[in-house]
Amino acid sequence: MKAFRLVSTLLVALMLVTGCDFFRSLVGMPTSEDLEKMKQEAVEQARKQRELDSVNRVRALEQEKARAAAQENLLDESAGRYHVILGSFKVEGNAEKMYALLEKNGYKPRVIKFNNGFEVVSVAAYDNYRDALRAMNDIMEYQFCPEDVWIYDIRQNMHARQ
Repeated sequence: MKAFRLVSTLLVALMLVTGCDFFRSLVGMPTSEDLEKMKQEAVEQARKQRELDSVNRVRALEQEKARAAAQENLLDESAGRYHVILGSFKVEGNAEKMYALLEKNGYKPRVIKFNNGFEVVSVAAYDNYRDALRAMNDIMEYQFCPEDVWIYDIRQNMHARQ
């Protein structure tokens, strides 16, 4: 019986001296240090997620502004009959990329929506076919210009009406 008292007294004394972390580590549970690290990691992860959400919100706003700008520049039939087309796109967003590239290079492009779902990007419009052809040849000299440039006559009526 004395041995049991001695062992239980030593066990109580050991618990008072070492604290709960000692026993938690013995059974494989996280200690107070581990819990504090996990808390700090969770706080850091939440901060990173907030930053990522903010960046995504800004990108979404920029894309919406680009779409709105492209909508404003839809085909104005009084601009000219022949349009020099630098790209025809079915994938959403690609027309906006071409639009931005042309704006960056000093042009005032237009996005024309076609009835078949394509969006084409016009770099210029002319009333005279020869002027459009001359402009097409001039723009083909630039490095940013794709190889498949063509001229669209609005009398073909392939574009969607507003």
